[in-house]
Amino acid sequence: MKALARWAMDSRRNAIIAAGACLAVPLLFWIGAAIQALVLLRQGVRDGGQVVLWSLLPAFVWAGMGDPTPLVVALGASALAIVLRQTIRLEIAVVVAAGIGIGLYLLLPLALADILALGQQGIETTLTDSYQDDPEFLAYLMPLVGPMIAGGLAALHSLVIILCLLLGRYWQAVLFNPGGFGREFKQLRLPLAYSLPAVLVSLAAGQLQPELAGVTPVLTVPLLLAGLALFHGALTQLRASPTWMVLVYLALFLFGPYMYTLLIFGAALDSVFNIRSRLKDTAGDD
Repeated sequence: MKALARWAMDSRRNAIIAAGACLAVPLLFWIGAAIQALVLLRQGVRDGGQVVLWSLLPAFVWAGMGDPTPLVVALGASALAIVLRQTIRLEIAVVVAAGIGIGLYLLLPLALADILALGQQGIETTLTDSYQDDPEFLAYLMPLVGPMIAGGLAALHSLVIILCLLLGRYWQAVLFNPGGFGREFKQLRLPLAYSLPAVLVSLAAGQLQPELAGVTPVLTVPLLLAGLALFHGALTQLRASPTWMVLVYLALFLFGPYMYTLLIFGAALDSVFNIRSRLKDTAGDD
């Protein structure tokens, strides 16, 4: 894919062709979104905006056919690329992604009403069969099904948007600033003004109104990325074996909910205590 990114950056025409072709092919839209992010990061809105506008045409076609995902991801990644270029702060772009996810949480039920209704019906049927002997718990769960499905889908879109931005940023570093992306990602640390409310809302999700509880999956996406960045940065500072990072991702795959929770609270603690800075100080003392 690095060869594709290098070819796309050779000219505006190449970038339009590369991004547009990827957005036109099912399951490759994320590459097109990453190319758009790369162009905006490198060239800015004035020059890169034309590439984005022309290459979005296939995404508009898909949206007209009932699949808004390529358009949503491409626009979201482009928006984050603009934010990152203007602020030069990855944590701000990641927090903005949560705002985009909340907007999607409100809009996706309108754009994908039939799909969400079908999924909700299936889950409600399963829950009814599983908890028919516990009507009180079933009555508690039922109002949460719809909002949590919408929130989970919005969180997934938000995560893909961030990953497209990170892929574009990685390409930019490989082509023009080798090693820059690794240093930037390993320093990712969310502001406490975001981490603390996000964690509190997640802990209180069961006591909130169903519509508000559905936002919690979206709020945890930036914390997940910050938690992974904490592990990457800490292992680098400790000069630990890369095998540990492989184990972290393997645990995330095998023990998803538990590892997800650990990463979220790790990111929250890092917002308070700046763990990597303390590790650096300790290493310096040693």
